[in-house]
Amino acid sequence: MILVVGLSSAWQRTLSFNRFLPGEVNRTSLVLETASGKGVNVARVASLLGEPACVLTLAGGHRGTLFRKALSADGVKAKIIPMSGETRLCHTLIAGKQVTEIVEESPALSPAEVEATRAAFSILLRSASMVILSGTVPRGCGDGYFAQLAKEAGKKGVSVIADTQGNHLIQVARERPSLIKINRAELVAATGSSSVTEGVSMLMKLGAKQVVISNGSKASMAFDGRTHWLARPPRIEPVNPIGSGDAMLAGLAVGLFRGQTLESALELGLACGAANALTATSGVIKVSDVSNLMHCVKMTCP
Repeated sequence: MILVVGLSSAWQRTLSFNRFLPGEVNRTSLVLETASGKGVNVARVASLLGEPACVLTLAGGHRGTLFRKALSADGVKAKIIPMSGETRLCHTLIAGKQVTEIVEESPALSPAEVEATRAAFSILLRSASMVILSGTVPRGCGDGYFAQLAKEAGKKGVSVIADTQGNHLIQVARERPSLIKINRAELVAATGSSSVTEGVSMLMKLGAKQVVISNGSKASMAFDGRTHWLARPPRIEPVNPIGSGDAMLAGLAVGLFRGQTLESALELGLACGAANALTATSGVIKVSDVSNLMHCVKMTCP
């Protein structure tokens, strides 16, 4: 099983407009609502690819009820810890080719909620052969929370993939994760280096075994300590790119879960990221799109 830890769940509203004018009254042409958050998106895409995945997350309030029902309807296996705070609400505004994301922060967790999540992780870890640590860590958990989970997984011989930010990322890197996948802006913010190779070198010296750096519609870079690759994603006309990084992470993880090389897993990841951008909601793919797009990924080894 792939165990995805995504503590910042969200209720996502995607609104489409014929045009959007700031400061004016704007009427939507379409409204879609779904359970979301980085970890949820990763688990849903991994499930759609046919692999066993479970997301560990938290939800609360009225939107938490909607969140639970939506995940169940999507067929996503989940362990949802109740929280006193209301599940955050995020909006995606789509007007032609312009996409705007309005993100609400997750509520702080109480010590009891943090401990309940930690206990649930320990139980779920018994059935996992891969752990993915995805997204931001809510207030109340402390800076070392993801690193503690990575350390626990490492002691059990379970591979860890991380996609998080800032000091959380640096601390996880010290626990020798199998893979770190972040975007270029997150690499700069975490390492302080504007050079991709220098930033990646820093993460690998800390302990990361492999690193993938995504860069939107531009080429991603993958490093395994011996070789590195440039991988250009398929050219598409995106509908909604939000969640494409999560879909890419899911594809990468599934490829590695299946025993593929980093190079092959990256191809699957980029195809999943592009397939996500062809849908109106985040963290959703069509497997047929992924199959078609796999042939459009351009891999080079400089």
